[in-house]
Amino acid sequence: MPFRLGFIAVVLAVVVTVAGGARAANQTVTALSGPNRFSLPDVTITQGEQVTFVNGSGNHNVHFDDGSFDMPASPSTSGWSYPRVFSDVGTFRYYCEAHGGPNGVGMSGIVRVVAPPPPGPPAPAPSPPGGNPPGGNPPPTVGDPAPIPLLTVTLKVSDATPLAGKRVRVFGVVRPARDGRKVQIQKRLRNGSFKTIATTRLRNAGASKSTYSLRLRLSADTVLRARVAGDDEAATGLSHGRKLDVHSPA
Repeated sequence: MPFRLGFIAVVLAVVVTVAGGARAANQTVTALSGPNRFSLPDVTITQGEQVTFVNGSGNHNVHFDDGSFDMPASPSTSGWSYPRVFSDVGTFRYYCEAHGGPNGVGMSGIVRVVAPPPPGPPAPAPSPPGGNPPGGNPPPTVGDPAPIPLLTVTLKVSDATPLAGKRVRVFGVVRPARDGRKVQIQKRLRNGSFKTIATTRLRNAGASKSTYSLRLRLSADTVLRARVAGDDEAATGLSHGRKLDVHSPA
């Protein structure tokens, strides 16, 4: 029964998102397994609205990077459900402590809270029969700008358990195509932030995507991610973090 309720919650969340656009009403995020993930992993709500976190299947919890919300306190397989109201504008990252990490590593998600839209212009005076309203043509309708799409970035490695000092191939795909754009390979530091350790350029792979590939030498366990800076047509894209277990030769 918890899985069925989680599935229904996901369907309702998708319908609300499609109908409401970037400024949808209250949202539902469901934790799932096979693979371990949050659905939906990136939601936008208006200040004062809430997100309800539901466990659809698996051993999960929801822990926000800033420590402001941690439910349940430890990962659990129960069919838990926890709502959270967001009263502040900002960007809030979270993850499952069993399968993810801070700053978007592994099983993680993000809640974007925007300010309420300003009130619209006053309604124009009614038009006289057969003519334009007083003062000429009616004012143009002002709508919300279209949301800037994200760049989708993947990161794969040729060996997730390499020997120390051995070259490891790091490669991936970026959609939509951004041929020639710089790709930054970053590693996670002890404080949770990321540092760029290598760069390369995206190559042509057809009309819809670009690819990249480079080789690195690693000396210790690390978490890597790929970053592609955005532009006027697409926002900055980040891959999921990829953990590498580096070991010394016997």
